This record gives sequence, C-alpha cells and structure tokens, in this order.
Amino acid sequence: MHRWLILTVAAVPLVFAGLRPPAPTIVWWTTHALDKVRPYDAPPEKLKDSVQISAARNEFESFQVVFRADSQQVESVDLEISDLSGPGGAVLSRSNITIYFERLMNLPKPSSIEGTAGEWPDALIPRVDRYIGEKRNAFPFRLLDKRNQPIWVEVYVPPSTRPGTYRGNATVWINEKRDVTLPVTLDVWNFALPSTSSLPNSFGFNGHGALRQHAGKYTTDGDVRRLTYLYTKAALWHRLSLHGGSMIPPLVEFNGRNVDIDWKDYDAEVGPFLDGTALTRSEPLSGAKATSIDLRKSMAAQTDEQKVLYWRAYAKHFREKGWFNRLFNYLVDEPKPDQFDDMVRQGRLVHNADIELKNLVTTAPRTEWNDVINIWTPLVNCLVPKPGFDDFCDRMAERRANLWWYQSCASHGCSGVGGEYFRGWPGYMIDYSGVANRVMPWLAWKYDIKGELYYNINEAYSHNHDAWTDVYLFGGNGDGTLVYPGRPRNIGGKTDIPIESIRLKLIREGLEDYEYLTLLSRMGGPAMAAEYVNSLVTNAFTFERDPGKLYEVRQKIGNKLSAMAATAN
Repeated sequence: MHRWLILTVAAVPLVFAGLRPPAPTIVWWTTHALDKVRPYDAPPEKLKDSVQISAARNEFESFQVVFRADSQQVESVDLEISDLSGPGGAVLSRSNITIYFERLMNLPKPSSIEGTAGEWPDALIPRVDRYIGEKRNAFPFRLLDKRNQPIWVEVYVPPSTRPGTYRGNATVWINEKRDVTLPVTLDVWNFALPSTSSLPNSFGFNGHGALRQHAGKYTTDGDVRRLTYLYTKAALWHRLSLHGGSMIPPLVEFNGRNVDIDWKDYDAEVGPFLDGTALTRSEPLSGAKATSIDLRKSMAAQTDEQKVLYWRAYAKHFREKGWFNRLFNYLVDEPKPDQFDDMVRQGRLVHNADIELKNLVTTAPRTEWNDVINIWTPLVNCLVPKPGFDDFCDRMAERRANLWWYQSCASHGCSGVGGEYFRGWPGYMIDYSGVANRVMPWLAWKYDIKGELYYNINEAYSHNHDAWTDVYLFGGNGDGTLVYPGRPRNIGGKTDIPIESIRLKLIREGLEDYEYLTLLSRMGGPAMAAEYVNSLVTNAFTFERDPGKLYEVRQKIGNKLSAMAATAN
C-alpha cells in the first residue's frame, strides 16, 4: 500500500488564548540504499510505508527511512528497529541492525557535468558504533521545517541464519512518545557470501593523516597504529583491503651484507588482517582476510644493495607467514616519461631480491616492460577509450591477463567541471548517483578485471582543513575521501572511531554484487552471469542508471542462486 504518511505531534494548549496551536506534522517514507535524498527533494508521489529487502547469508543490506517536517520544526525524532522473527522460531537479533544518522555535506561546486553543488547526504553517524559499542549523539534528532532527514538502516545477516522470511517493526518516536510503527520484511536467500572479497583490491590509507585529524597533531606511533587498526577494520567490513596503513615500516638494521629486521610491531598491525583473525566470530564477516598488502618502504635502506637485502628479507618473512601471494610492491604511480628509466631499474632490483615479488604500476601495458611489471593497472578511461579526450591515457598496445584498474579524477575532470567527455563514468564522488558509486565491480566482471586500486580513503585528512567541512580535492567532492574522523566532539561518545560514508557502503554493495556473479558463474556457467551483467552494462561509460533495474537484476540472480542451492542440497 502506498500513501502519504503523516504523523501528528501532540499540541500544548495556549493558556492565555485558550486555543491550541496547529500541530506540527511529519511526512515520512522508506526508500532503497541507492537513493540519495537531499534536503529539499520533493517527496515521491507514492510514499512507501513499509520495508521489503532481500539478502544472502553473510551479507549486509540497507534501506532508508526519510522524515520531513511539514509545518514546523520538531524537536525530537527517533527510530528503533525490533528483532526480526523468522521461520521455525528463528530470530535475527536487532544487534545485527545498525541505525545511522545521515549527515549532510555542503558542496561548494559540482564534481562534474553530472554533479550538483549544495547539500548532499554522506557521513553516517551510528546510534551505537560497531567498533567500541558506544552510544553516539546523533539520536534523537531535531527535524527542521520543510527539510528531509534520511536515516540509514543497515541489516547484517549472519552466516548461520536460517533461510526464509523474517518480519519485525521499525518504531518512530516523536517528542519522546511512540507514534507509529512500520513493518520490516527481510527475505533471506538459501546461499551465503564468502567473508573475503573474491575481487582483490587495494585502497590507500594514511595513518599519520588520520592521527592529525583525530588528535590535531602527531602524538605517538602507538596512537597511529591504534587508529590504523580501526580504519583497517572498517575497510575489511566493507570488503576492502588497504595499502599504506600506519606507514610505519618494521625496524631495520644493516650489518654489512646482512640485515636484521624486528617484525613485532609491524606483524601486530597487519597480521590479524592477513590471517583472518581481526574480525572475530561474534562480528560480521568473521574470518575475512585482506586480499592484498603493499611492501612498506624503509628509509633505512638507502643503497641498492641495502634495498635488495631488505626486499629479500621481506619476501622471506611473508613466505614464512603464508602471506606472500598477496604482497605487491607499489613501484611507481602514474609514471611520466622522465621516470621510465628509473622505474625499470628499480623494478629489476626488486626482482633481483625475489623474482616472484610483484611490481604494480598505474599505467597501460607495454611489451618492453613485461619483465619488470607484474600488475598492470591502467585507468578505466584508458582501457575503455571514449572519443573526445585522451590526455590521461597511454596507448593500450595489448590486453593482459591479470589486469587491475583504477578510476580517478580523469573520470570527472581534475581541475573543475569538465565537458561532455566526463559524462557517464563511474566514480566515488558525493554528488554522483548511487549507481555510479556501486557499478565498478559490475564493470570489472564485464571486462575480466582481476583487481581494483584506489589511491586513498582519507586523502582530505592530510590537508590543512577539517574533513567534516571540506573534502573537495582534485576537482571532485570526496575524491580520495570515503571516511570521516569520528571525534567525540563531533559525534559524542568517548572514543575516536572511523565514520563511514554512504559511498563506502555502496562500494561494498557492488562488491557483494560481484560475489553473486561469482557464485552464479560457478553454479550456472559464465554465460549466465554475463547475460545479467550485459543487461545492465554496455561499456564503462554506458550503464543502466535506474536503481530499480539494478535491484531487479540482483533479485533475479538471488532467486536463481537460492533455487540452485536448494536443488543441490
């Protein structure tokens, strides 16, 4: 049933006049996760008054509840979600449901010809955070007149959840009084997603930048590592692996042709994420492992001989730990012609240390560098050329197996709003559509891309401004910044935590979609998966923009996988 939903707030009598003031009203509706609801967007003609979502086991699925004061400001609005009751007395506990207040970012200018300046929802402040378990200060919230306030609700389905239909309620509180409930229905499919991403990736992070935003200055290496641990955990919960980390290398001492390395602090930082012990059995995506890790540079290694010794010891240590197949050396980022000779020389030094150590370079493949570069990582724009602009692109001489890729300001314009060339590309900007934030893994499947690189998740932290007010970098709103510094003075509580963005959630949605395609290809054949992908994606700059179509395809795949799993059992 679709209708206008109006909540009336009890009025207080006017003593002198003997009259009642007009009761403020709230209009509310529910919507899906791809809908970025801005403050002054008109409510839809048909307002949905219930929630219906579907998910696999070991998957997150989100929805939104949007509130709008229709006559005057309302001082206190709150939302609670009950347990969800399922088949045979099964219960999905509300401890698996996280409610977030969507904080608005006021963007001074658009990211591209498709973007728009003004207020956009992005930062997600939890009622109770998943990292420490502290209550934060976003709820209850004040609802301003004639403005929309969306609330993000994230449901995690544990891997042990019994398949079937689960039902519960969301309760709305107005000025501390229970006002209305809306039904929530979750259909759990009969298959589970793996905890570790099937699409390798490496997103950058700067632990020192994080400390500067949280503490205002450098304090200790221990503080850098503590924050890095939380942010790496945030990434893993969103199926991402980080490079950079704390940026603190292991302690190194050279003695002639020998090298001594103290791995204790370094292993304590990266080990749990490589071993699969960082996310415990009681946490979502338990056992998830990082899919990649970068070789951390050491300033102690100055000469070529010392570098080779250091890299060789690094490779040996990683082999002993069972981590070596995920290790790569980030050789050069977007090399210019005057860097080519040194890049080749350094790459060969790495292979002198260990021939199986992988060099990654963000450039298009070239035959003459085949013996140096192991992970070719071109721009998405260069792999799929679009007429009208090629300044960012090296010539793609030939296609390679095991190709990674990345997207950057080349997709929106690096120094301001660009022209028509910049229309249509995927991207992680705040003022891009939800589909554009989510579609990269679908494109990776279509083009048989084996991994994704992204330069940073906290780039704004390293600049001299507050990431809560300014994330405009390289011509894009949120370019390189997918998180916000959760300082107690901003979000309440006592402990600093990462604050996740809507865009980070949508990147995970895309990676979950990739898991669906992986399972479908395995159970039904690659052609079946390709058929669904091609129904949404034509090329890297032409894909279905209607969120409803994406959800429709996802629903079809989920239903098919669930039926296949039931038959197999």
